[in-house]
Amino acid sequence: MEIINVRAYIGAKIKEYRKKMHWTQAELAEKVDAAHNTEASWEKGDREPTMQQLYMIAKITGASVSDFFPPLVDESAMVMEKELITDFRNLNDQGHALTVAAVKGLSQMPEYRKMNE
Repeated sequence: MEIINVRAYIGAKIKEYRKKMHWTQAELAEKVDAAHNTEASWEKGDREPTMQQLYMIAKITGASVSDFFPPLVDESAMVMEKELITDFRNLNDQGHALTVAAVKGLSQMPEYRKMNE
């Protein structure tokens, strides 16, 4: 199993989301009540934000807090799950009901269940 430097990963994600928002380090720092040099040290992986600061960063960038952490599951599965969630959110109430019923039905069929479950 690969060992991941979580602090560096969080820092890289903070930088990624900051750039998506077209903010400078100083602008992001101000939005989460941190010093500019503190925000810069997050991105370098020298320090990590508090839980409150990470929550605020996620909130103002439209990300999930979990987006700032390394995945615990296969990334290809995560991509597929995110696509399914996006598709599900585009459905109306009737589409939601049909989708939920179909997934529940499939999950009860042994031939569609994972072998280890």
